[in-house]
Parts: sequence; structure tokens; C-alpha cells
Amino acid sequence: MALFPKLPAKKHAPPKPDANSHRDSNPAAGTPAAGSNAGAGGYRPAKPSGGITITGFGLVEASPTRRVIEVTHGNAGMCAVLENAVLLYASGHADAARTLLAEGVESDPEAQVSPLAWLALFDLLQRTGERNAFEQLALQYVVRFERSAPTWNDRIRPPTGPRAPVGGYIGVTGKLTAASATQLEALKRAIARNVSQARFDLAAVTDFDDAGARLLADVLGEARRKQYPLGLQRQDNLRRALEAAVKKGQAGGEGAWLLSLELLQWQGDRASFDDRAVDYAVTFEVSPPSWEPPVLAGDTAPQIAVVPEAAAESDPVAAARGAESLAWTGVVAGPHPAQVAKLVEFAEGRVVLPVDMSEVERVDFVGAGAVYNAIKSIEEQRRSVQIFGATPIIRAMLLLIGIPSGHFYKKAN
Repeated sequence: MALFPKLPAKKHAPPKPDANSHRDSNPAAGTPAAGSNAGAGGYRPAKPSGGITITGFGLVEASPTRRVIEVTHGNAGMCAVLENAVLLYASGHADAARTLLAEGVESDPEAQVSPLAWLALFDLLQRTGERNAFEQLALQYVVRFERSAPTWNDRIRPPTGPRAPVGGYIGVTGKLTAASATQLEALKRAIARNVSQARFDLAAVTDFDDAGARLLADVLGEARRKQYPLGLQRQDNLRRALEAAVKKGQAGGEGAWLLSLELLQWQGDRASFDDRAVDYAVTFEVSPPSWEPPVLAGDTAPQIAVVPEAAAESDPVAAARGAESLAWTGVVAGPHPAQVAKLVEFAEGRVVLPVDMSEVERVDFVGAGAVYNAIKSIEEQRRSVQIFGATPIIRAMLLLIGIPSGHFYKKAN
């Protein structure tokens, strides 16, 4: 039984729209605001005949310089069952959402023909580790849609109990010394508890001594050996300083060599690693270290690149590949999510803003409204937001709140 019944159809015929009414309409009139109706218990999403999709600031439909927001009809695969399941999941009721979707794809005519409803169910089954149910659903999906079904991802580990806090954002500042151990404690705890992926920012490292370089190399080596999915960010300054130290040979310190080799493993640069490993063995008369790259080494955020505005307008997807991506993790909740604050900071000096949502666990309704408002505000400044890797249940929540389908892109493997 749906949580939010359909509204009765109006008996009077709607007035015939003017041909230019889309261009003159005020887009803010139907825009949900974070914290306005988002948390109201009386929210009842009506199911219009075609749904509403706002496409004027979608990167597929328009360039980042376009200001007019056009409102067109199209449901982007949403249906009443999926909408209600999304709201259940957003409020923390994952089991109820999964049950509703499972019943919907079996018996609800609209859910049966909605690929997104099926994909959202696949998503929830993957998150809870229900492989047998996932594979049974895959057989039904192939028969229903005559296309390949999603495959089980062994690298996604379901929670085994109460979730520890997510890794989130971890940074280290100043000169790396033995005293930096205090700053690295948060990272060591995240590795030991094997919590969700952490982002480790090295931009504020100004210098290092031998003890500090050894210390950081040891922590990164521990994460790598435990296959912890750590995302290293903004290593350029530290890497240049290490290059200068390595050129001095033994005088540069063995710690600098070890940290340099460790960063090459995390970058997935085997050719450079092999060359440096041989040089290290000759310089210090020891056996060379072996190549043992970490998990997700190729998925960490790329370094900052300047994206010319003309290039972004002509090929926004290519421009996004050349830009640094902003990785979101954890739960996006409340009227002022930390992830949205990071997006606003990230927008400074950029035309195209790729946001990696592959590690987002959940977006509640108020948080989704905050995301919508932030994207709308950013794109009114002639910038463009692109969302990569959002899983189906997350994508459905953002579609429901009004973010157009043109904002979503598949994350490259």
C-alpha cells in the first residue's frame, strides 16, 4: 500500500499554455527548499501524469552559461512505489524500503516497467549483502527488460553491525616530524576500524624531516597492506619536495625515499616505482621493495587541473575528466550538510564541478533539498555540477527532489 496516495484528478480542463510559457515561467515557484517542507510530516508527493523534470541547468541539455530554466514533462523512471521507497530509505528505514520495492516489482504495474525501481532494489540488496536474492532478481530483470542485469560487486562489504563513523575528511598540516603522529591518529583509527573510505589531504604539508617522512610512509603502507580504500588528495607539493630530496641520494634521507615509493604505489605508477625501487636498492644497499598497489589506487581523486571555460562549454564531460573531483561520503542529512559546504568551497575558481557520490550511504529529504538549492545557486553563477557514481537509490532521491537527470553520469571503472 503506497504511503502517499494519488491526488484525485481535476475535472476542469487546464488552460492551453502559451508557446513561450516555459521560457517566462518562474522556476523558483515549485522549487523545494532545504528545511522548508522537507521535514514536514504532511508532505504528500503527488504523482502527476508525467512528472516534472527541470532541465535548464542540466549539462546534457544546456551549456554551463545558460541561465533560463525550462520546465518539461518526463518522469525519469520514477513511480509511486519508488517514490515511497526512496522516502523510507531516506528516513533510515532500509528494510521497509526494500520490502516495498520487492513487492512493487512483483505486483505494481508501474514499478514492473520502471528500470530505476528495479535498479534501486538491486542497490539495496547489494548494500545488505543479500546475494542470493540479488541473483534471483537479476534473472527476472533480464526476462523483463531483455537487457543485461547489474552484477554483484564483491568489493562492496555490507555492514556487520552498528556502523562506525565514516572515514570522512582527514588532513595533516605543517612540517612532517615525529610529532605529526598526533595528527595521523585519526587516519590510523579509520584504518584499524575499517570504516568507510577516508579522504586524506596532503595539500597543507609544508616540509618534512626523516622521522616524519618515515612515519607517514609507515601509515600509508599499513593502509595499503590492509587494502583500505584511502583517497589521497592534493599530493603535488609534497611530491615535488620528495623528488628534490631523492635527487640528493643518501643525503636526502631514507625516509624521503620510502615515502616517495609509497606515494608511487598509491598513484598506481608502476614504471616510475620500479625505476625508483632499483635506485633505492643501489643507494642504500638493500633489497628493493615489491610492487603491491593498494585497493582503489586508480580511483582516488585526480590532481587539480585548470579547465578553460570554452573547453567546458564545448565538451563538459571531457572537461570534468580533467578537473579535480569532490568525493562525498557518509550520510547527507539536515539543512546544512557538511558535504554541501564542501561543494560551495570547491566551486571557487572552477567552471565544471564533478562530484563523486559513489560512497554516499544515504541522503535524507532535508539534505536532498539542501543539495538541490546549492546546485541551483552554483549554476545560476554560470557554473556546472556533474554527479558521478550515485547509486540508484541515491539518484532516485535526488531526482525526486527535483535535480534533473542530465546531471548524472556513470563513474568510469
